[in-house]
Amino acid sequence: MSLTSEGNFAGDFHKVRDFVSRISWLQTVEVIKEHPTGGRYKELYKGNICMRILSYGAEVRVTVPQSPDSYKIFLLRRGTGMAKVDGECIDAPSIIVGPQERSDMWWSVDHEVLVIHIPSALVEQKLADYLGDAPKQPPRFRPDITCDSPINGVLTMVSLAGADGRPPFMASPLAGHHFEQFLLHTLLDSQPHDYSTTRSGSDAGSGPAALRRAQRYCEEHAGEYVTLQDIAAAARVSVRTLQYDFRRHLHTTPLAYLRKVRLALAHADLVRMARTGAQATVAEVATRWGFKHLGRFSCLYRETYGRPPSSTLSGSR
Repeated sequence: MSLTSEGNFAGDFHKVRDFVSRISWLQTVEVIKEHPTGGRYKELYKGNICMRILSYGAEVRVTVPQSPDSYKIFLLRRGTGMAKVDGECIDAPSIIVGPQERSDMWWSVDHEVLVIHIPSALVEQKLADYLGDAPKQPPRFRPDITCDSPINGVLTMVSLAGADGRPPFMASPLAGHHFEQFLLHTLLDSQPHDYSTTRSGSDAGSGPAALRRAQRYCEEHAGEYVTLQDIAAAARVSVRTLQYDFRRHLHTTPLAYLRKVRLALAHADLVRMARTGAQATVAEVATRWGFKHLGRFSCLYRETYGRPPSSTLSGSR
């Protein structure tokens, strides 16, 4: 047995199995035939996502029970293998196993596997950014990752880069963070899952998820005192990012968008009161929707609807 460096370990099957069980995930490993040179464990990267290379030094059957808090990706770098996910036979070079899914794998005596652990909270958070809201449950991915899949290309890149040392794009915390984001985006974009149709059916013209959150906040709080910082907090981005998103996708500013929403709501109130004969003044309607200066409100209203608000309220044409 030898602990060659931090995160690296080599030894016979029993020692590798015990080492992996102590520091990694819950599993049951059955040895069929041991390899005389033993196995190894090599930690490539440890951040929010963990990446390792593993060889048990034996022909093995590995059973990984359901795990409520993580996704596991297995890429066979060397040797041969077979896998089942929740009893379904998978014929692919890589597999992904999600929360509440059980996996059963057989690896040949000369196997070496790239193993990636992704906390389910990270996947759900990134998916929420795409959807504009938190998913009701963790996404369930199709377990087989095919050779032509972009995510398989990323996995292969990691495997090749880590063959002789630590991948260069994981050499610093900042580089590691950017790679984690790249991996999550590629996984959600390219590997089919049960929210894929929801994503593809969303309105691409409405901009990113942060922009949709900001729009929804403006619409739901139009009658309240709202600052630029309030909108940015609701969108979960910085003020600068918020302003950039509104300029890029809507060609306006956040506060101008809020003003447009308020003006539309004021117009709807004036039209409704003209039809129903409800008693109210233009000043009351303007104040209700956050317009403190009646003269400014009237000018904006005329510019937008082609007549003064008093004309709409009286029902005249």
